[in-house]
Amino acid sequence: MSARHSVVIRLAGESGEGVISSGDILTQAAARGGYYTQTFRTFPAEIKGGPCMYQFRLSDEPIWSHGRDVDLLVCFNQEAWDLNWDSLGPDGVILYDITEVAIPDDYLSRARPVRMEELAKEIGGSLRAKNMVAVGAVTGVLEFDTTPIEELVLRRYAHKEGVADANIAALHAGSDEAADLKGRYPLVPPVETEEDRMLISGNQAIAVGAIAAGVKYFAGYPITPASDILEWLSVRLPQVGGLTIQCEDEIASLASVLGASYAGAKAMTATSGPGLSLMGELIGYAGTAEIPVVIVDAQRGGPSTGLPTKTEQSDLNQALYGSHGDAPRIVIAPVSVEDCFFATVDAFNYAEEYQVPVILLTDQGLATRLEVIHRPETDTITLTPRKTSKGVAREDYKRYEYTANHISPMGIPGEPTGMYVATGIEHDEYGHPAYTPEIHLGMGHKRWDKLEPLKAGAPHAAHGEEYPTDVAFIGFGSTFGPVREAIDRLTEQGMSVGSFYPRVLMPFPADRVIDFVKDAKRIVVPEVNFTGQLARLIRAETGIELESVAKCDGLPFTAEAIMDLANQEVAV
Repeated sequence: MSARHSVVIRLAGESGEGVISSGDILTQAAARGGYYTQTFRTFPAEIKGGPCMYQFRLSDEPIWSHGRDVDLLVCFNQEAWDLNWDSLGPDGVILYDITEVAIPDDYLSRARPVRMEELAKEIGGSLRAKNMVAVGAVTGVLEFDTTPIEELVLRRYAHKEGVADANIAALHAGSDEAADLKGRYPLVPPVETEEDRMLISGNQAIAVGAIAAGVKYFAGYPITPASDILEWLSVRLPQVGGLTIQCEDEIASLASVLGASYAGAKAMTATSGPGLSLMGELIGYAGTAEIPVVIVDAQRGGPSTGLPTKTEQSDLNQALYGSHGDAPRIVIAPVSVEDCFFATVDAFNYAEEYQVPVILLTDQGLATRLEVIHRPETDTITLTPRKTSKGVAREDYKRYEYTANHISPMGIPGEPTGMYVATGIEHDEYGHPAYTPEIHLGMGHKRWDKLEPLKAGAPHAAHGEEYPTDVAFIGFGSTFGPVREAIDRLTEQGMSVGSFYPRVLMPFPADRVIDFVKDAKRIVVPEVNFTGQLARLIRAETGIELESVAKCDGLPFTAEAIMDLANQEVAV
């Protein structure tokens, strides 16, 4: 068979069988071998039990999505087959545990039994090495060098006598099991380059971006899928002179962060939809008191507790409007793992410059997926300083002074000239309570008009703006990858297709959207929620007639699904 540029592998089984750790091991090994990778995973919300799945795609070229048609499906049990058989590509191969899975006769010609449980017991005396047998079988099919995996195993189990040896033995046994499928999917070897790459998740990229932006205080409460940010910063933020605190709930977390920011520190919290709901009142306070803060919302399926471990983009309305009154905020939606780093830096810069809460909107798929990216060049980053009261005469200091750009100097405790009360009640320029119509209207303009430059001057489009004549895609966040891959393939077929993904969703760049779609025959808005929240926002802001394509099944779009949308002759 001729060498391929890309292969999609899916592992599926029961929580506790090592499905997720198997996927992580294979992904890390592929990255160390020089391949680009991208992953997607689902797992149960229960503490123990339930089906889980790990899909990863590897290629010698940059990857925009995790793929749709599975080339190699690894089934740990019968339920794994029952739930995932329809993901197989036309030439897809199945590896399955011979003691657990019964494959229908129609698929036996491309199925290979693997003695996962049997070999695990023979080698290690228990089922704990079952996943390593499965990993070995995958490496056998791909003709993948097991050395990086052995190094990972030795490092992970260095403190447990005999465990590493047993796992490596299981790895080799699994590879031997799939020997007859060796070379089924020969991969193009990665090109040797001097590029500095790293394997990182969206949550980790946000945490690294926060440190690069100068964060000094993080407070949070664990909630899926944002908890990784709290856990990662708990270890690393103190190493750069910062402080991380786990609070009793999301309300306390944001209140604590606002206190740190009031004191002059760059501060941040992270949560998911339910936690963002609890933070609503304090978001309004931050907007009124004009206190900078960054809030990460890693969206998950809703409403209520919903689907804690599935992906969704259904917090858009809450991020844009979630507080009583007209509470100002900036909303940013990164489109990739790499963009999570730079969007976080932007979030801190916007918070400091405009003295406003900034919500960074990701989702479970983007937050938890592993992706090989180019290491960010931190020496190119520019950080925006906070405008403070330093140098202002005490008698002249007005915390909420009306200025030409509507941004007034913020007093920091310890600065003798900058004493003020950071009140959430309506106030005059000095911060004194005031309720006249003129003051309320004036302060309303101050809080909102300062954000106007973001509509036109900020880098709203994450990867530029193409001006299509056939189909224009507009979206936000993680749907960008599948759309970008689909556009590349559709362009090769001769179709004029483009996409516009606003980096900043609040304030919304309506004029730029109108300009983008001016020549398009169709305007399609794909998003992962039930009501088409972005489509409604675009209609409200621009009056554009568009096709809303909202899916709400806990799974992301694929490039193939986007291509199908583009090739439809009628609106969806």
